[in-house]
Amino acid sequence: MNQTPLCSTNLAEAAANAGAPVPAERRPQKRQLSYTQLNMFLRCPRQYEYRYMRGLKVPPSGAMVQSRVWHETVEFNYRQKIHSDRDLGLGEMQEFFVSQFDAALASEEVAFEPGEKAGKLKDQGTAIVAAHHKAIAPAVRPLLVEEHFTVGLGEDFPFDLAGVWDLVERDGTIADNKAYSKTPQQEDLDKDLQFTIYALGFRATRGEIEPGLRMDAIVKTRNPRAVQLHTRRTNGHCRWLLGLIEQVGKAIASGIFYPNPNGWHCSPKFCGYWDRCMGRKNGR
Repeated sequence: MNQTPLCSTNLAEAAANAGAPVPAERRPQKRQLSYTQLNMFLRCPRQYEYRYMRGLKVPPSGAMVQSRVWHETVEFNYRQKIHSDRDLGLGEMQEFFVSQFDAALASEEVAFEPGEKAGKLKDQGTAIVAAHHKAIAPAVRPLLVEEHFTVGLGEDFPFDLAGVWDLVERDGTIADNKAYSKTPQQEDLDKDLQFTIYALGFRATRGEIEPGLRMDAIVKTRNPRAVQLHTRRTNGHCRWLLGLIEQVGKAIASGIFYPNPNGWHCSPKFCGYWDRCMGRKNGR
């Protein structure tokens, strides 16, 4: 793997020298740019404007709540496993999922999509927990769980790059937990910006190249099944990402947030801002 410094752009030079934490006195002046924000801007700048510039939030779907609580359940197990070196019992994990899922539905607004029912989502969630507990968790040796990282991108750049590693194993492998309705594809993983951000964050903050990147996925079929895929990133990938971040930063600073109606994302089903942007509330 390419061992040369990340130094083809100004941002790359800043990231290459970001082994030390970002100075506290600079943090209040810096906005953070995460994978979620970057991905949303690339998908639709207008959507980014509504969410991150205007602060307009939309309630999650039932499936989104299910996925979030499943992540919390995996985290609940892995955090104690750091010290115990053993997984919790399946029953305890499923009870945790159910209690957290019920608490979420009781405390927040949820925009259930047509066909979504709380009971069905809960049953499916416990099945997802079981599939992960059986096929993936036993081999995992966690070192860090839900670990936040920040990469400084230079004093003159208005953003720091922020991220969270779902899991870093004792050998340094970075793993991400995902739940999908369809089987994930290797070609999609190999160009996934989130994994490039994971790699860049590891190299910039730890001064070494991560030994591996892995997706631990559960496919939500009738009988949920586990899929593990591996990928890798070179310094070239990381430099390309830094160039993209630089361009996105300039675009955000310009204050031009145009809509992108081309694609699956632009519909009442998949965009909570659709009515405001494309529908009856858009002011046309």
